[in-house]
Amino acid sequence: MNKDLDFLYNSLLLSMGQEYEHSRELLKTIEEEAHVLKKCVLADILDFNTRKERVLLSLNMAQEMRMGEIKKIISHLNLDEPVSMTQLVAYAQNHTRQNLIDYQEKFAGLITRIEKINENNKELISFSLSHITNTLNYINILTSSNPHYDRYGQIKAGYLQGKVISRES
Repeated sequence: MNKDLDFLYNSLLLSMGQEYEHSRELLKTIEEEAHVLKKCVLADILDFNTRKERVLLSLNMAQEMRMGEIKKIISHLNLDEPVSMTQLVAYAQNHTRQNLIDYQEKFAGLITRIEKINENNKELISFSLSHITNTLNYINILTSSNPHYDRYGQIKAGYLQGKVISRES
């Protein structure tokens, strides 16, 4: 492998390492999310969302760096896009090839864990929103006036058409 291509692959490995670290940080962050949500303290939730947004932005930047390195390798090898990681691995030399394969495996496990925790957090949020909606509906029922009774619990005779009820009132 020539030195230029070796340099490009090393740059790719560095960017993948940064992306992996940011992904691990995201995993730790979303693991904390359920605890923050269960505490139900608005200030903590807002602070957490700000922190999570920063983690996602840094992860996005790392992904863009990785994609830039991949494009440089594709250009250097004169390959047509899109190119899979498997194709890039095939052009790499022994040590670099193994490092790329290792990152593929690490990312696969990490992404699976992130998806599972995200799904659990999504269910927690959905349950909470359902509970809030039910509570609001219950309060609305309690506070809304029933059209057939006045506020003292007596039948409102003015709205009724029956003769018996009209004569009684």
